[in-house]
Amino acid sequence: MTSRASAQRLTTLGHRDRSPAIPSRFVRLAVMLAAAVLVLVISAGAATAAAVAQLTAAASPAAVVYPGAAVVSGALAGESGALEGAALDLFQRPAGTTAEWLPAGSVTTAADGSFSFRVAPAVSTDYQVRYGGGAGIPAAQADVRLPVQPLVILSSPQSLWLGGSVLLRGAVAPAHPRATVAIERRASGAWQPFLTVTLDDSSRFSLRWTPAEFGFYRLRARLDADAEHDAGASASRWIIVNRPNAHDVPMQYEHYIVIVRHEYRLYYYESGVLVRGFDVALGKPGYRTPLGLFRIYGKRKPAAGALGACAMFYRHKGGIAIHGTNQPRLIRRSVPRAYSHGCARMLNRHVLWLYARVPVGTWVHNLR
Repeated sequence: MTSRASAQRLTTLGHRDRSPAIPSRFVRLAVMLAAAVLVLVISAGAATAAAVAQLTAAASPAAVVYPGAAVVSGALAGESGALEGAALDLFQRPAGTTAEWLPAGSVTTAADGSFSFRVAPAVSTDYQVRYGGGAGIPAAQADVRLPVQPLVILSSPQSLWLGGSVLLRGAVAPAHPRATVAIERRASGAWQPFLTVTLDDSSRFSLRWTPAEFGFYRLRARLDADAEHDAGASASRWIIVNRPNAHDVPMQYEHYIVIVRHEYRLYYYESGVLVRGFDVALGKPGYRTPLGLFRIYGKRKPAAGALGACAMFYRHKGGIAIHGTNQPRLIRRSVPRAYSHGCARMLNRHVLWLYARVPVGTWVHNLR
């Protein structure tokens, strides 16, 4: 290296050595300031994240049948707990639409942050509860949908005889003129289509039904859902279509006794079906077997004496009963067998058979 080059290198190094030095205390101060700023930023972010409003709302019941009412209720809380005295507004619009929200009420929260609005919508409705914010708590809202089912009514007689007809009547509210109502029958554990009818201009219907078979029919009326309402159904109704029998005994009775006075016969029915008939002795002149409808109120076994093997009492006055006998020859005679004081006497083996099947409360119908 030449002396001139060495001199230039020394000169350059000399210039570097003469650059102003930053004291170490300033460096430490800068680091501390940056850390403080970072802490402030993190703290502010955490505070902002904590400043939230928790607004909950629900409807009870979850759906209503017109013209029923419901309660939209819930609670408002902030980061430190329930918010008392906060102003809340309720808005509404038809469910599933983008229509304008309309005001529906205002309340303030209770000490525990709770609130409630009573509502009675005519159509399925969306509700929105709004909190405008305040005291460092941001605004919040909660949405609730309340479906409305139409009121559907079905009425009819409880029973009829096979071969006859019956009117099924009903109505729907709010009005759905010219809508189709389905009459459904419960069968095999499910509601199945059965009949249909069209509502008139006043939202009523009347349909004459002539059953083709006897039996028990459980029916209801149902209106399908539309843009404004969920589907609605009436309460179900039982209609008994009775199978014709000699004594017009309805099928609804599991046990039924008929005594025909001029025949000197007793008939035992189960669910409208004749099971068995028996010869009996009945009341003699001055003690005629009473006519009318009665119910067995007491049973006795053994009965003994003139009551025979057992007795079933059905009229308090006179102690009138169906019982056995200690004189079976009287029942084996031809008619008229008018030998008792108003009771129906049976052979002991017959009355024991009947006694085992007939509970207290069984109807006894005495015919002329």
